[in-house]
Amino acid sequence: MSSIQYALLSLLAREPLSGYDMKQQMNGRFTAFYKINNNQLYPSLAKMEGEGLIELLSHERESYRPARKVYKITEAGIESLKAWVAQPGKPGDWEEFLLKQYSSWLIEPEVLIPLLEENKRQHEEILAEYTARAAMLREQNGPLTSDNPLFSTVVVIEMGVGFERMSIEWCDNMIRWVKENRI
Repeated sequence: MSSIQYALLSLLAREPLSGYDMKQQMNGRFTAFYKINNNQLYPSLAKMEGEGLIELLSHERESYRPARKVYKITEAGIESLKAWVAQPGKPGDWEEFLLKQYSSWLIEPEVLIPLLEENKRQHEEILAEYTARAAMLREQNGPLTSDNPLFSTVVVIEMGVGFERMSIEWCDNMIRWVKENRI
């Protein structure tokens, strides 16, 4: 299945929605890391309905507007979403990781915590690489001024350092929140 279908299932796991409502919620909840357009939305809904992952709950008609189809997730859809969330993600695929975390409430802590620990470990490795690379460039070239191309290289690496530190901190927080069963 595509990540689009998992994103839609993650919304429907919370409540029945129309295609329009799903698009609005994706714009409000996922827009920072995931986007979908209407050309992807409605064919995905039709495919998932055909596969038995979602089902049409109702047709709502409001006067002059086209009928709104409201969908709900099926038990097969829930199980498919849970299985996907419980799978280790591809290293570095931030969008998939966040999308899975959006539905992490569906899986048991003993499954979720090792996934978070592995993600943290990956970020620690990348942080060590970035930190070493920035240090090496500074060491080899001395102080870098803003008109030096290496200046820009180092500042971009430093952005990566900050991102990795933030990701590690988030994983630590998430592990703690899951263990405490609250936020």
